[in-house]
Amino acid sequence: MDDRGGLFRSVGSTGKAVRLAGATILAALMGSGMTVLRGPVFGLLAFAFYGLIFGIGAVSMSRVRRWSAEHMVADASFIVPGMFFALLIIPVLPWWAAALIALAAGVVVVPFMVRRRRAHLAGAASQTDG
Repeated sequence: MDDRGGLFRSVGSTGKAVRLAGATILAALMGSGMTVLRGPVFGLLAFAFYGLIFGIGAVSMSRVRRWSAEHMVADASFIVPGMFFALLIIPVLPWWAAALIALAAGVVVVPFMVRRRRAHLAGAASQTDG
């Protein structure tokens, strides 16, 4: 029996901890940048949003891919808050205008993304059937 499994398991958990720490640092930087631009409320919201996205990806990217494939609409909907925080970087744009623009863009972009992914999956399925 090979005893290297324990070593590799510990390296894997260390790698996961490093990825999670990096995700937390990145989310903190995004949150602190938003705090400087828009205040502590938006900074905390940005930290929570990016911490959730980066943290889940750092813990298990394979689960993220599986969930993304099973929940196409929810996955595509993450573009709306991402767009909202991106628009908040524009200093002259009020937060409510950024929210309205992100929602309006989401109404157009989310169905397009879902339709495109479904077409891609249908094309991939037809190639494996033939």
